[in-house]
Amino acid sequence: MIDMRIAEYHITSEPRNVIVSIAKLNGDGTPDVRKTKNGVVLNETVMGYYPSLTSAFISIADRMTRVGDDMVTTISEYEAQARGIEMMLGIAAHKYGQQIQDRLEG
Repeated sequence: MIDMRIAEYHITSEPRNVIVSIAKLNGDGTPDVRKTKNGVVLNETVMGYYPSLTSAFISIADRMTRVGDDMVTTISEYEAQARGIEMMLGIAAHKYGQQIQDRLEG
């Protein structure tokens, strides 16, 4: 099962889907929670369901490019932004993979 965070994106999985949700964050960057009759839940909205983690990452990268804070006005700015997003997603995937490896070894 996948349960990882990249910025405001929360990626989870079930047997046939990878689910990407967009979490509302507090000022300190921690996920916002709300109380319901069933307990405390994360305050987030589902962005989509994907057949693989790769598809989920592609969708996240696309959204980061379209909705990001930086104004892109040239191809070189787009390239720099795309490389930064790719690096951030790669680092997150590596850290998650390392956590899984550590659990398997421990």
